[in-house]
Amino acid sequence: MGKKIVDKIKKTVCILILVFFVSSVTVASVSAASQKTQKQWGSEKKQWENEQNSWEKEKKSWNNEQRNWDNEKQRWNNNKYGDDYKKWENKYKKWQDNYKKWQSRYNKWQGNHKKWLNEYNNRFR
Repeated sequence: MGKKIVDKIKKTVCILILVFFVSSVTVASVSAASQKTQKQWGSEKKQWENEQNSWEKEKKSWNNEQRNWDNEKQRWNNNKYGDDYKKWENKYKKWQDNYKKWQSRYNKWQGNHKKWLNEYNNRFR
């Protein structure tokens, strides 16, 4: 009778150890899978910085073009009649449409970048 009790205790302890082992391995693998390595964060950071440099160059170019268009617009404000003005106005409207499309893509990229930057800054908390 004493041997049966010891065997049941051994069996119960073995089952509990097995359950705890399996659960700890599962938890460890899930947490390891969800966290990026330092190398991954570094490569993503480099990629985001390269994209940011590219976007900043484009932004500078668009701002220069906008300044040029604004200067031309001031010159045309005095003479808003004729075919030349209509041609210029059509070109200006096309440029504005392209600028708005670019600005929309830029704003979307900025939102994604801010989201990633937030994750990057909070990765060890």
